[in-house]
Amino acid sequence: MVCLIASLSLAVGEQGATLVELNKLPFFLGREYFVLRSGRTQMIVQADRADLGPAFTYLLFDVQNARQSASKQRAFNFTPDAGFSSSALEVVLGGFPFTALGHRTETRWVAVDGIPSVEAVWWAGGVRVTERILPLGSGGTFRRSIQLEGAHLVGEESVSIRLSLPAGDLRREGSMLAYHSDSFRCALTMLSEVPVEVQPAKGYLEAGPVSIGPNARVSIESVLLTQTPAGDEKGLTDRVRAFQASTIEREIESTRKSWTRSSMLESGDAAVRELFDKARFGLPMMVADNGIMDAGIFEYGAQWVRDTSNTTLGLIHTGQFEIARSTLERVLNTMVSKEGVTMIAGSFVSPDQEQFDQMGELLHVLKAYRDWTGDDSLVRDHRQLLLALIERPLDPRFRDASGMVHNRREFWERAFSDAYELAYQTWVIQGLRDAADLAPALDAGNRAARWRAESGKILNAMLAHPKLSLVASGRLVKRRNVTGEIADVLAEIRGYQPDVPAKTEKHHRLLPDATQALPIAFGLVDPRSQLALRTLDELEGLWNTRWSDGGYDRYHTSVQPDQPGPWPFATCFILRAQHEAGLFDRSRRSLEWLNTVQGGRAGAWFEEIPSVRSNIKGCGLVPWTSGEIALFVVRHYLGVKFEGDQMVLKPALYPGSPPVKSDLRFRQGRLRIEIGSTGPILRAKINGVEAKPEGDGTLRLEVGFASGLIQINAADP
Repeated sequence: MVCLIASLSLAVGEQGATLVELNKLPFFLGREYFVLRSGRTQMIVQADRADLGPAFTYLLFDVQNARQSASKQRAFNFTPDAGFSSSALEVVLGGFPFTALGHRTETRWVAVDGIPSVEAVWWAGGVRVTERILPLGSGGTFRRSIQLEGAHLVGEESVSIRLSLPAGDLRREGSMLAYHSDSFRCALTMLSEVPVEVQPAKGYLEAGPVSIGPNARVSIESVLLTQTPAGDEKGLTDRVRAFQASTIEREIESTRKSWTRSSMLESGDAAVRELFDKARFGLPMMVADNGIMDAGIFEYGAQWVRDTSNTTLGLIHTGQFEIARSTLERVLNTMVSKEGVTMIAGSFVSPDQEQFDQMGELLHVLKAYRDWTGDDSLVRDHRQLLLALIERPLDPRFRDASGMVHNRREFWERAFSDAYELAYQTWVIQGLRDAADLAPALDAGNRAARWRAESGKILNAMLAHPKLSLVASGRLVKRRNVTGEIADVLAEIRGYQPDVPAKTEKHHRLLPDATQALPIAFGLVDPRSQLALRTLDELEGLWNTRWSDGGYDRYHTSVQPDQPGPWPFATCFILRAQHEAGLFDRSRRSLEWLNTVQGGRAGAWFEEIPSVRSNIKGCGLVPWTSGEIALFVVRHYLGVKFEGDQMVLKPALYPGSPPVKSDLRFRQGRLRIEIGSTGPILRAKINGVEAKPEGDGTLRLEVGFASGLIQINAADP
């Protein structure tokens, strides 16, 4: 009998350890994440579909410490023996503590009082449980609303709820349970008038019992107060003692007002509406108020100029101007050297390893910030730094007689023979164009003509150089060696894991590559041209290459050294190009996949959906994808762009789309757009005044346009 009990104990212990290990994995079948933030405290809610213990839990991080979020076990509330399971709600019915069961729990984003919140619905016996977690204010406060409904009870029952904190230094502070450590402090309390019992020794706070009858409802409000960094103990204690129900109401109202600044979209097209909402909800939660962000949560713990720039582009297009400015200030103050070298993974690299696209991405987002906010002070204040940045890729070390830039490092950060990279030419061209538009703010009017001429020279060489162009067989190509050969078939490439294609296969190709879509998405190549269409046809080879559930790989899967599988932000590159090309059937397929793929359902997209087992341990959440989604909806779907200083509208709704209304933050006011039907613009009104579109349906606004209502009533073609 003793041996049997010992065996059972061992089995239970082994099972607990296994569950913790599985919960430490960033990627697991059906696992989704919702990112919330209040001040410096970032809460990443994990929603599981498999039964690995509690199905609705969260991790807590300091959003200003990008390295901390590189792994789950660095979370403040992670413990080696239990992981972060202490964050789960327990509902006690008949003496048994129920918690959310994976395959029976539904989670989603909801707006509560206009504030993005995460909702989970699950069952505790015959009681339907609805819990909503709401981030409030900037002080590390999270409200957790719990509704208990006797939806399938036969008679009246007595129910209690339990909320826990991780094992450690737990104390009772009046009616609160408080946790103290050297790096983090927090406290739990109930706002509802129900009996509360604080149990530091057991690690939980219990509210109830309350009586619930058939179809009756009881609501209980709880609050988690956090202190990041820990500071002194008195800070949390004083806050706990001063906390009252009226405090939460003030924070709700303040938070609600802050969210009214966000850009919004209304449409009967559920996929477009849902994607835009998930992007606008998640983006400001992933970036700290001081501009710090982890480029790959649970994976990198580092920052790149390109990731931050493209994420910031999304923040601008969702109306989050304040955080966008902070990210740009951080990039300009800490991520660009005085010589114009840009940061890669938190450091600076040798000249032959620089990523030339980063100049263009940063100039592009700076211009977008100026266009949408009307504020060019960042450009003026960092003039010398930006001039060095702009001139950097024009240095003779990186160019030759063709005019194109070249080096050994390619866009996806592998090192090959010295060559011309399509993505680098694309972004240098775009960056020089944007620099010329910003020349007055840079006090560089005398350089604008040269920048435009150099961008034209690079574009001409990229498309038409007799020996070195990045066009072959009527399609754009990713890379051509400086000796003239197209870089495609590779004899050997280093692989990082034993099961990846670069290790397991002898033959590898570079083409096709998702970056071939970028010149089309930006209009450097006419999106309706044969060159664009043939290129997009070739990129279809990246869809479902070694899987069957959709999505594009970033490049030919045979050459993957680490992460084979469909890549959401690479799919966004292709989506934007498809839409510009009028390939709405393909664009729609890409859009629907992004909305329903694992990660996309919660709006926190994985860098890739792994196709080999080794990758699930390092598969992170990438804010850049949310930025791409926001950019697609505003720039390509609603068709709001800038040419120089002028706003241009050319909507491209999907054929048969229902009417669309958007309310976009713009300058000191709002840009409201109402689109009645699909097709080119035939008629329009700007603030009630008739406006004549151009022959191709383009509507140009006066340079001084500040805010107002634009009504577009096009007829279906």
